[in-house]
Amino acid sequence: MAYRLVENNGDSIRVPQLVFAKLPEIEDDWLRVALYVIQTGDTDPMRIAGALRLKSADRAQTALVFWKGAGLLESADDTAAPGSIDAAPAPRAHLTTAEVTHAAAQDPAIAGLVQECQAIMGGVISQSDTNIFVSMYLTDGMPVDMILLGTAHFVSLGKRSARYIERALLGWQREGIDSGEAAERYLRMLNERSLHEAEAAKLFALPDAKFTRAESRCIAEWYEVYGYGADMIIEAIAYAGEKKTVKYVNGILRAWYTKGYRDVRDVMSESAVTGGNVRAAEPTVKHNILGGGLRRAPRVPKPHQEGDSK
Repeated sequence: MAYRLVENNGDSIRVPQLVFAKLPEIEDDWLRVALYVIQTGDTDPMRIAGALRLKSADRAQTALVFWKGAGLLESADDTAAPGSIDAAPAPRAHLTTAEVTHAAAQDPAIAGLVQECQAIMGGVISQSDTNIFVSMYLTDGMPVDMILLGTAHFVSLGKRSARYIERALLGWQREGIDSGEAAERYLRMLNERSLHEAEAAKLFALPDAKFTRAESRCIAEWYEVYGYGADMIIEAIAYAGEKKTVKYVNGILRAWYTKGYRDVRDVMSESAVTGGNVRAAEPTVKHNILGGGLRRAPRVPKPHQEGDSK
């Protein structure tokens, strides 16, 4: 028997594309919770559990946590982390459809913006999403190329929500990224940091490592502030021995940078001359991180030859 969809009479609700994208990986209860929240706006776990006849409010809470991580929901009391470039004020009122239509008739760039956003998002975007993108252009004064670069970046990360993209780009703008050129520089920096983290993961013999924010900041400093490369990181890991964590190695590299060491030769030369220990810059470290001696034999100078100037 063949079926067809019954014509609705205004009793339908708009379901974000994000929900459909998550269908292969979610549990039935999570889908029911998403549809209930979309329809009612109610996010109270007890009421959701009662309305959907779930076994407990914990099941509703688990679903809410999942949908927050997926980008469908946001915490009502979320506060921006200091210096977080993604942080931005809560979404505000956008231009209405009538305002967008009127503006598009006056500014041909709007049609181009919407068309390019559709191409990036992989299909026709909703009117509400259109209003968000146009509001960023007209209300917030973001250049079209900045909006498109940012949208392409976040879509590549699986972030397809226009509201998420809006919040992130407002965060960029607040941090001084206010042009397509600035956005390109920022994205290049993100790419370089990603490559550096991948290299560091290999050096630590952790190819699938997922670094914390604090660890990522440390790794960025090694390359961008200290000017160190893989050779210095390898050397620090060797000095760390069994304690080769990002935090411990960071203490070693910070100590070397403070001492003015710029490459491995500086580290080995100082050790050879003084026989001293290079200690990680961590207050809790109380022992010799070299394990009681030099890791390598010092270089012996050539014997004095007759006739050499004194």
